[in-house]
Formats: sequence, structure tokens, C-alpha cells
Amino acid sequence: MIADRPGGGGVILAQLTIVMKMKVGSGEVSKRRERILIVDDDRDARELIGQLLAEAGYLVEVAADGFEAMDKLPRALPDLVLTDLRMPGMHGVDLAQRIRQETDVPVVLTTGNETFDLCTSSEAYGAVACLMKPINLDELLWTIDCALACRRVGAGTRSLVA
Repeated sequence: MIADRPGGGGVILAQLTIVMKMKVGSGEVSKRRERILIVDDDRDARELIGQLLAEAGYLVEVAADGFEAMDKLPRALPDLVLTDLRMPGMHGVDLAQRIRQETDVPVVLTTGNETFDLCTSSEAYGAVACLMKPINLDELLWTIDCALACRRVGAGTRSLVA
């Protein structure tokens, strides 16, 4: 399946064998109350994204760094992890790789322009997508919907190229 991203500039690549009657990016996925773990060392960013995702119908857990996220992972049981790329202590890439070693939970990276080069290899790090900051809410919801839909049907998400 190849689908254009809202606003253009990227694609999602996934092998889907089940026909779904769900508009990706419509928010329909979020009505299922999936859990999202947001990891960002910037408290304001964590809170803002957390509030927006809670309003979209997701159950939200937050962590201030990769170590806290790894501690919360077994208890929070997130359906998706949204993490900043550059954080003190444990880089978002390291967090994504550790999560992928333990679980099939999709990881979406976020970053500013200065680290965009790392985003081009996000799949190699175990992430399904990388979004540029400031994050566009529609693009964020679309990316989450796609990643969760792919995980749910069991086909596995290969890449969401940002």
C-alpha cells in the first residue's frame, strides 16, 4: 500500500493484506482508546502534545527521558511511542532500538531541522516515522492512525517516510 501523506512530501509503505473500511487520518482509529507514550525532555512539548492527543481520544502517558520511558513501558503498555530524537541521557534513536528489541510497539520520532538527517534513516533505528517540529497536528494524527492500523492488522509497518 502506498498512500500520500496530508500536505504531501512523504509516503507510508506497508503491506496490508486485509481490506479496512476505515479512513486513515480520520481519527476513527483514535476512538479505540489506544495508549500513546510521549517521550520528550521539553515539558511544554510533552504537555501540549499530550493534551492534543488526549483530546483526539488517545490515552496518554508521558516520560521526560528515555530511561523513564523504558521504566514505564511494561506498566503503561503503549500501543505507540512518540519520542523526541535529541534528549539528554538516552537519544531517541537508542530508545527506539531498545523498544524494538523488546516489543513490536511502533515508534515515531520527532525532531527539529538540525537533526533531520537522522530522520532519513529512521527505519534503520526501528522507528516507523520521523516528524519535523513544529509538529503539524493533522500529520501527527495521520501518522499515528497509519502506524496503529498497520500494527493492528498484523502486516507490520515497514516505513512511514516523512
